[in-house]
Amino acid sequence: MLFLFVGHGIGMLTPHFLYEPFLGAGTKQLLAMVTGGIAGFLAFIGVSLLLHRRLFDARIRATSRTADIVLLVLLWVQLVLGLATIPLSAQHLDGYMMLKLAGWAQHILTFRTGAVELLAEAGWVFKAHMFLGMTLFLVFPFTRLVHVWSGFGTLAYVVRPYQVVRTKRRIVAQAAAQVAAPSAMPQPVPDFEARRPA
Repeated sequence: MLFLFVGHGIGMLTPHFLYEPFLGAGTKQLLAMVTGGIAGFLAFIGVSLLLHRRLFDARIRATSRTADIVLLVLLWVQLVLGLATIPLSAQHLDGYMMLKLAGWAQHILTFRTGAVELLAEAGWVFKAHMFLGMTLFLVFPFTRLVHVWSGFGTLAYVVRPYQVVRTKRRIVAQAAAQVAAPSAMPQPVPDFEARRPA
């Protein structure tokens, strides 16, 4: 899922002039279709399993909120729509439509006008995929999907400083001995500071 998110972000938001010298639009589209197709198919299997488990496992269903189920259904439909765009994209491997869709995303992100005109030639599957994608952005802060950001947070463990871990075995052993022999409990240490004359 994170691969699809990052892949869409890089693929749609990278201006064409940055990769044009070494990667043509048609090649980029083919690369996106293959890698996105593989990742999308794997994500589809994963979300299908999660949805089945959430709906038909009584223990998990009891702790599920409506938003959890609705979110998984939205993700499942989004993955189906995304996979459905692959055969449509295979009909025009010149990268023309991909550039139009990337232009739309860049216009939306930078608040420029003219984004709607870029979608005039796009098929309904592309439009539905983009609409549902924007809907997921609106919905996810109010669901458990917000925890996806913790996946990016784990990268911080790679660069954090070495952590020293000290064992507490001796303390645990002393506590166990005190429980076993209450008469061996240590006496409180007198507070000499409080008794000192002023």
